[in-house]
Amino acid sequence: MCTVSWLRQSTGYQLFCNRDEKRTRRPASGPQLLVRDGVRFLAPIDADFGGTWIAVNEFGLSLVLVNRAQASPAQLSRGMVVMNLITAPTAAEVRDNLTGIDLSDFAPFTLAGLEAGSPSALFNWTGHELVIVPNADRYMPLVSSSVDPAGADRERRAEFARLHAQSGGLRPGTLLAFHRSHHPLRGPLSPCMHRADAETVSFTWVTVTPSEVNLHYAPGAPCHSLAGESRTLTATRQQAALATLVEAHSL
Repeated sequence: MCTVSWLRQSTGYQLFCNRDEKRTRRPASGPQLLVRDGVRFLAPIDADFGGTWIAVNEFGLSLVLVNRAQASPAQLSRGMVVMNLITAPTAAEVRDNLTGIDLSDFAPFTLAGLEAGSPSALFNWTGHELVIVPNADRYMPLVSSSVDPAGADRERRAEFARLHAQSGGLRPGTLLAFHRSHHPLRGPLSPCMHRADAETVSFTWVTVTPSEVNLHYAPGAPCHSLAGESRTLTATRQQAALATLVEAHSL
């Protein structure tokens, strides 16, 4: 259960994610600097299963996963999908790697891949087939709910549209207000979600620029506070070269 939005900028992007979980789940760790297959990346770590729902690597590629159905005890943790794919330098390589994985042991999910200079990509595992959307910016925000998926999607999209119109455009402040919002009321359908058995348990904010990637992790519901812990990676030469190329083409 999550709400995800993002903002594209001339040489990078910002990614925002509310994570909603049952109150019985253990708190996740703060952002960790990890290395896998020689690739550095930042991610908070799920304390129950060891995977993650959001990560950004030194190439400036971010992956964020949204659950689409309740998993059975026999199924593998979907957080391991992100951990296994985050070493890719591009979303195209994520696509190639994902199509080679047997996903039958995973419950349905949507995986979003973002990188500087290219449209976002969505990888939708339905439980039976993998559906790839190569240009997915128009599907933002991504919304999931275990109680009322249609209602949560409707109300959160309406709030997103309201704030977008109110601010006269898409800005970081607009998305921050969206993720902290209790519209139409504080409850199961609002972007900052609260139920008797579950709530928004953390807020993650990824910023990718030509020189660095940063992941800010704030535990707890963002309506209370955005205070948390940030970790930063310097950009690889590949990321910096891409950003320079993108900027040159935009002039």
